[in-house]
Amino acid sequence: MLKKTILVLSMLTKKIIYSLTIIVSYFPLVAWSNDSLLLDKVVATVNQEIILHSEVEEACKQLIIQGHSVDESVKKNVLRELVLNKMLLAKAALTNTKVPETYIQRNCDHTIAQMIRQSGSEEKLVQYFNQPIGNIKKELKRRLEERYLAMKAKHNITEHIVVTPAEVQSYFEALPSHKREYYPASFEIRRLIIYPKVSVDRKEKAKQQLLLLKKQLMDNSATFADLAKQYSNDPGSASKGGEIGWMATGMLSPDYESAALKLKIGEISDPVASEFGLHLIQLIDRKKEKYNTRHILLMLSPTQNEIDLAKDEINKIREKIVRGTLTFDVAVKQYSEDKDTVLDGGLITANEHETESLPSTTLPADKLDPEIYFAVDGLNPGDISTPQLVNIQHRVGWQLLYLKQKVEPHMMNLAQDYEKIRYFLLQQKKNKAIHQWIQASKSAFIISFSEEYKTVEDLL
Repeated sequence: MLKKTILVLSMLTKKIIYSLTIIVSYFPLVAWSNDSLLLDKVVATVNQEIILHSEVEEACKQLIIQGHSVDESVKKNVLRELVLNKMLLAKAALTNTKVPETYIQRNCDHTIAQMIRQSGSEEKLVQYFNQPIGNIKKELKRRLEERYLAMKAKHNITEHIVVTPAEVQSYFEALPSHKREYYPASFEIRRLIIYPKVSVDRKEKAKQQLLLLKKQLMDNSATFADLAKQYSNDPGSASKGGEIGWMATGMLSPDYESAALKLKIGEISDPVASEFGLHLIQLIDRKKEKYNTRHILLMLSPTQNEIDLAKDEINKIREKIVRGTLTFDVAVKQYSEDKDTVLDGGLITANEHETESLPSTTLPADKLDPEIYFAVDGLNPGDISTPQLVNIQHRVGWQLLYLKQKVEPHMMNLAQDYEKIRYFLLQQKKNKAIHQWIQASKSAFIISFSEEYKTVEDLL
């Protein structure tokens, strides 16, 4: 809907960082065309549940997007994880586990945003999977529901496991010095972001333009499709007469969706504001939990003057923090417009999901975006950067970076790395418990593999 294709659909959704577990870390975004359906085949079954060749292939595509190399051994491990996932889902079904809708929506939003960053643009992501963004989101939500249930089942298997301080010390003391890890410098960085404000006059001008277009529609002097092709700033949907396509409820921006679902079928809204512009929306059809709309979008990109005013605003905030009349934490709560980090006090977390790494407020230097690293590299803990002009999710804004702490590079030791060692041992114990559960439970399942994946059975 914004920029290219229907970019607004992902940019207007809420996003939140989330952590995953390795047991269900491989999830395919199955994007089948009619041709691929004819060519698809079953590669494994778990009781009556099937796993398709396309699921393995799409999971591998996801790994490639994330920068991993994929060979036959990786494919076999992917299939193993998919089989294990089916087993865990069966266990979860026995406990009637419910999936929170907020978990699904937030994780879907974040994952889509991450995939867009990794692929380069929403248009490239759509092209890569050969599916509309709505279909990708729908399939992702289904997979996230399965992931949640599998994680709950895994938790039930491992929740009793603990690691004692004596075990941590024994492990460290028995570890040869040449096998003790070297940890690079890591940083705890918090950010505050504000975006330029579009002037009231410019908003009003865009609103009046949309009202004139609506008048043409009401007078039947033009069609919605023709006006969308001529005026909409969303070229992806504009080329289709503004039509977005069928979307499940909860997938689009709350502002957009709320306005659309208040309409009767065929009815056209008044101008609807979003953070990226103004929309004229028509509800085409609605069926239970999904609906189809078309829209005309007038984007309101900030002018240079509006960008400069935002810089003045963030400089005033910085001056208060430097003078000590305002703490950075309070400033984030009062002023930051970055929905990804504001609830965590502006904390910047990893761009990639570290499935088995210790949750931490610090990030090693190689996990930081280069512009962030260079902005804080010369700072001391407690210092604040000068304002940086950034482009986040296709929006221009200004950010301040606060270096809360820096951990110098060092060899593994108990004083600094106790929690890392404890977490590592905990994961080892949990993986052992999962393996024992598999061995004890797999006889209760009817599991079969196609000929080329027969050896996966040995991995269970």
